[in-house]
Amino acid sequence: MESISRYGTPPTRLISMMKSFEYPFRNVRAGDRFAVLTDDQMDPLIWQAMMAALHARGAEACLCLYPKRAYHCADPSPIAVGAAKEADVVIALTTTALNSGTPGLRQIRSEGGAKGKTPIWLWEEINQEILIEGGGASTEDDIREMCEIQRRMGEICDAGKTITVTTPGGTDLRADISGYPEGALARRWGAIPFERDAETGRFGLSPGTWPFGEFHVEPRGGTANGVVVWDHTGQFPAGQWHEPVTVRIKDGHVTEISGGHEAAQIREYLKAYGDENSLVVGGEISIGTNRKCPPYTGNMRSEKKRYGAMHFGIGHGADRGEVVSKLRYEGICDRVTMIVDDKHVLAEDGVILV
Repeated sequence: MESISRYGTPPTRLISMMKSFEYPFRNVRAGDRFAVLTDDQMDPLIWQAMMAALHARGAEACLCLYPKRAYHCADPSPIAVGAAKEADVVIALTTTALNSGTPGLRQIRSEGGAKGKTPIWLWEEINQEILIEGGGASTEDDIREMCEIQRRMGEICDAGKTITVTTPGGTDLRADISGYPEGALARRWGAIPFERDAETGRFGLSPGTWPFGEFHVEPRGGTANGVVVWDHTGQFPAGQWHEPVTVRIKDGHVTEISGGHEAAQIREYLKAYGDENSLVVGGEISIGTNRKCPPYTGNMRSEKKRYGAMHFGIGHGADRGEVVSKLRYEGICDRVTMIVDDKHVLAEDGVILV
């Protein structure tokens, strides 16, 4: 973010940016149908470079550009949802977060595509600096290292029953993580991203976020208890915060959000755009694994993948499907310590140990 704040985003950066698409698009074939969803706040050079990279590989790519949504997790334009249903892959290149919890995105995921589900690759809130110099510059070796770390964490959590998370900033949370299908977390988080399904030949089973790099587990409903401190940024208000935000949780529900100006803005944001389930802890407990994502960017797309940082979400999740809410909200906790079953230390003070 420092280069952007100093020098802006010159169109000549297209020269360097094109290289950042090599890894995620390495398996794109002629005839693949892509719907690229974006909004009028996204840097045009990024969607132009993405369209060019897809076209160069022979893909049929359609850009759906619409006004920026009012809040994170709001549905795309209904017209864009219609176009996305015709695609083999949807890429979310928006400045507000998209995920499977919104009605339109649930339609896309459940209709069309491989095995009845359309993959959605999440690239929201991305910028040139992330792509060229940050986590988007990850190599194949970097990705394989992240997947192996994530697989090992998945194996421990698959066999575990509880997780405890603490941070120097004051986070102290405990939750039940049991109940996943056997081996589910190791398979999901150990999978190489942007791969084609060996059975169908189509994209669909592998992850597709860029920058890559996180492991997450979702607590069982009603079991999360304690305090989470979002240290220095979240989905709203955007940018680097001046005061941390404290979230108190009892039996899987947020009971209090306190702090300074940022906390007040979050409370108003949830009141304006959320619903009662937006305060349920259904979202993820996640740790970033990407060493190329720098600290203190104030950008969630990068911070949530940053090695040793946790993004913690309230509202609907992505795994268990037990909570359906209008809004999911995520914030960043720094330098996490994660312990499973009070004995298996996944990470200590932001250093992953497995």
